[in-house]
Parts: sequence; C-alpha cells; structure tokens
Amino acid sequence: MGVTRLEFIKGALVSLGFGAFGGRRLFAAPLGWKHGGKPNLVFGVVSDTHLRTAWDGKSVDRNYTDKYFLAALRYFRSRNVDAVMHLGDMANNGQVEAMQFHADAWRKVFPMERGADGRTVVRLFVTGNHDVEGFKYTKFIEQLIKDPVEREKHLLVTDMAAHWERIWGEPYEEAWHKVVNGYHFFGQHYPTEGFDVQKTASTVNACRGDKTLGDGARPVFLLTHRRPHLSSMDKAVRPLANTFGFHGHWHKTATDWNVIGLEKGRAFPRVQCPACHSSRGEAFPMMCKCGAGVSIHGGNWKAWRSRQGFVVRVYDDMLVIERHEFDNGVASVGPDWVMPLGKNPHPFSKDELKKVIGEPQFSKSGKLRVESVKLEGTDEAVRLSIPLADGNPDSRVYAYEIVVVGDEGAPKLHKAVYAAGCNMGIGHEPNGGVTTLEIAKDELPPGKTLTIAARPLSSLGTSGKAIAAEWKI
Repeated sequence: MGVTRLEFIKGALVSLGFGAFGGRRLFAAPLGWKHGGKPNLVFGVVSDTHLRTAWDGKSVDRNYTDKYFLAALRYFRSRNVDAVMHLGDMANNGQVEAMQFHADAWRKVFPMERGADGRTVVRLFVTGNHDVEGFKYTKFIEQLIKDPVEREKHLLVTDMAAHWERIWGEPYEEAWHKVVNGYHFFGQHYPTEGFDVQKTASTVNACRGDKTLGDGARPVFLLTHRRPHLSSMDKAVRPLANTFGFHGHWHKTATDWNVIGLEKGRAFPRVQCPACHSSRGEAFPMMCKCGAGVSIHGGNWKAWRSRQGFVVRVYDDMLVIERHEFDNGVASVGPDWVMPLGKNPHPFSKDELKKVIGEPQFSKSGKLRVESVKLEGTDEAVRLSIPLADGNPDSRVYAYEIVVVGDEGAPKLHKAVYAAGCNMGIGHEPNGGVTTLEIAKDELPPGKTLTIAARPLSSLGTSGKAIAAEWKI
C-alpha cells in the first residue's frame, strides 16, 4: 500500500477529531516520584460483591460464590494492609445470611481483626441499596420464604442496627468516623429512609477540632455506596484539603480512567470502585471519547467479568491506586494511578488526565487482518482482526476506532469497537487480545478497493498510530 494512501487514512482520522495527543510522562508525576520507602497508609478497596443464599437459605448460592471476595481479602492480607473498604451491596437480596457470609469470610482471612503481621486491620464498610432494598428487586426471597412473618426475620432492613451489631460486633451508625494511621475516614451507610448526605457532613463538622483534619498534609476519605449528587457534602468538606470520595454501585471496570475524576463544580474528586461481583460479574464499560455520533460495538457487557478492586498506598506527597482483578489469580488491569497531593490544578481533573494518560500503540509487528466472511442471515461481510495494541505498556488500549475509505469523495465509514478483554487483567484477554469486528457489505462505502485503518484508543480517547490494510471487493 502506498504511503500517500496511508497518510490519507491518517488524515481522515485526524479530521474526525482523533488526532494523537502529545506524548508526555505518564501520570504527571515528576521524575523521582516513585517511592521505594514504606507508605504511611495502605488499604484495600472492594465493592458490590452481591452474595445471596442458595435455595436452602443456608449456604452461598453456587452462582453467587464468595470466591472472589475471599481472593481479594487474601491478597489484601498478603500486602499487610492497614484497612479494607467495602463500598456496599454485600447482600444481593438484602438477606441477613448473605451479610453473615461476608463476616465469616472476613474472620477467616483476618481472625481477631488481625493481619499477617499481627497488626489490627480496620474495617471501613458501608451498606448499599441491595443490602437495604435487595429483597424488592426479585421474587427470590418471596419464593424462598413463603411466610411473610418468617421472611421479615431474614431481612437486614427489618432491624439493620441489631443485625449489624450482632454480625460485625460494632455499633451501627448511619454516618461514622474512623482514624487509621492518622488518616480520617468518614462513611455513610445506605439509608433505610431517604438518602441525606448531611449526616456525613455533620459528622465531618463535629470533628473539625482535630488539628490533623484538613491540615493539608493528609488526605481525608469519604465513603458512600452511591455517589452523592447533592451539594451539601461539597459545602461541608470544601475547606478540607486533599479530600477524596470512594463510591461503588455502578460496576464500572477499573480499566476505565473515567471512573476517576474531578467533576465540574465539585469540591473534591470521586473514585468509582469496580465490582468484585460474585456471579457473572457485570461490568458496564464507559464510552471513551470517540467523537460525536460514533457508537462503540462489540462485547456482551453482561458476560464481561468485573471481579476487581484497588490497593491504595498513601505517601506524604502522593496517592497511588493499584488496580487488580481477582479472578483466576491476581492480575493487574493497567498501570498504577499515581496522583500527587496538593497540586493545582488538581491531578484528578479530566483535562490533566488527558495530558498524561499516554497513547496505546500497536507493536511494530502488528498487522491488521481483513477477510471476506459469510454471516448467518446476511450477505457477504468483511471481518477485521485487530491485534492487541500492547506496544506501550504505560497506556492500556480500551477501544479501537475504524475508518473505511472507498472511492474518492464517497462518505467514509467510521466505527469504534471495544478492545477484547478491555475490562480484564493484563494477560487474561481472550484470543490473545485479538479483537474482531464484522461489517456487512451494505455498510461499506463504494469502491473496488477499500482501505481500512484501525487506531488504538485509551479510555479517555488519547490515540496511538493507526495500522491499515487494503481489501478488494
């Protein structure tokens, strides 16, 4: 294929708003900002484990195994964490027994609340909507326990405070405050009546006499299941420096940089924790910035695994978020997020992240394969086989944009497709990471010879160099 033709394709990509961002060092952390010393604080984060009982009401449903929650806890123990967050939706159907399974798993891994080195490991757990309302979402509990009076005994919401204290051995406080290694954590359980973040705000305000709170030297952490949309929390914590919110609920994959960010008009950044889901492990990929009107194809979202979580390390001058998958062994899902503390503009803002996320690249040997296929119930189609863009280990590929060019002056076909296994651990991608896309013949632009190009994208839309191939009709 001639150089002119390839440059034409590249020009088509750029003209549609997909020019490559300038290369810069990942995460905007200055040289030397990689600590070899011991962090001040290490904690694990999981969310949305969604356990439920089997039909006997006693054991864990085999389709809702606690395997992945246990795997996460064991990994946290191996890392000698100081604390573990769970951001809610432990009990899929709001059952007492499902919450008890979590407590049993916890005590199996952290007996007497102690880690491998004998130190206390602090639980930072909040409830979610499934813990409170899960019995409403399906007829499972109604079919399992026919008698409504008996059924009430097995629902957490019947007396959340009593069940929580019995299962976890601590008082139930809808909004709570804990200090771990001098760092402040504020959590709010999912309410049994009306979500009011002012309760957390009041708890924060009650602690303002503590000189270590909001002194600018240490980040403050806020935990809820759903991400608050109200401004009362923002107003309460606005004077506090280095505040971070951790939330669950949406099951977003940790491979997507969109789960972390500073929203316009918000006082502090939110980190959306992925699910460590027990069954299929739904993960809902977020739309990477592929341009107006371009849909992303490929992947059965309901079948994609999301058995993920974080390990967070906190130093004097930076916060590091490691992203892990807990299925078939522990695997990284991408480079660590390294966030300097006390910087302005805030390093969690999307504008700053776009500058530093890096550009996924195909390897030098990567070739785009194009072949003619017959799809069931359709005419002839073209199948693209896109090699895994792993040529830049600092920037993981999330999707590919496709441009098909035919006759000069004819409309170009423009598509985008999620990268195979983009939500899985590195090295766990199906089919060696090769992504396939079928395009029906009637979608293709006119021309006897088509030029097809694929460009790798990060989840924020930063793009690497395209590879191209010709296909003769």
